[in-house]
Parts: sequence; C-alpha cells; structure tokens
Amino acid sequence: MRFSTRSEYGIRVMVRLGRSYGRGPVALGELADQEGLPVAYLEQIAGQLRRAGLIASRMGTKGGYTLARQPGAISMADIVRSLEGSLAPVSCLAEGGGPGECTHADVPCSAHAFWEQLQGTITSTLQSVTVADLMKEGQPA
Repeated sequence: MRFSTRSEYGIRVMVRLGRSYGRGPVALGELADQEGLPVAYLEQIAGQLRRAGLIASRMGTKGGYTLARQPGAISMADIVRSLEGSLAPVSCLAEGGGPGECTHADVPCSAHAFWEQLQGTITSTLQSVTVADLMKEGQPA
C-alpha cells in the first residue's frame, strides 16, 4: 500500500506549519521553497486542508497559512483523510461495507476480516501520531 504524494506533501507542509505555530501565517511560496515542492500542487493541497478545517488562510501582503488547531490536536489520520478521502485499504471498506460484509461481491469475501483488521491497524497508527510528534523528529534535543 502506498500513500499518494498528496498525503506525503500535505504531512510535510503541516509539520512545517507546526514549527511556525503561533508566529503568524507562512506564505505558500515560502513553504514550497522550504520543502522543495511545486507551488501549484501545494495550492491544491492547501485548499483541501483548509476545507477540512486543518489550516486557516489569511489574504494580503502579510498573509499565508497557519494551523487551525494546535499541532498536538491534529493527527496524521486527520490529514490523510482530508487528502485521500478514506483510510480503507480496499474498495469494499471505503464504500461502507460493515463488519464481515463486502459491498462489491455477491458471495462472502473470505479476506474481508483481514482487510478490516489491516484498516484498524492503519487507522490506529495514523490517529496515534500528531503533527507535534513529527515536529520533534530531526530536531536537536
């Protein structure tokens, strides 16, 4: 399973914004330069993060983006869900298949329980890590 560059870049931007938390907005161009990412793609990602309520924007010469909540209150699950739409590893779970039920098959799926377990593990891990946790990585002690 691979996460898209949308999630990869989104997480990097959120950590960068976390490191600037409380110091005012950061321009998207500055974020792009700091992370070596394309501005046009970051505009799309920032729009999704803003619509999800994870970041706030301010227009004008002193404008830019800030986290909408404290870094410790934003999980990786929040970010990935806002950018990917679902944490489900297979389509039947993404489409609302309940415990033991596949929405795409006429016969019971012999692997459905496995996919549910995997989704639970992925979700739990993503929920347990926050922007604040990632801000600590790579920082001097």
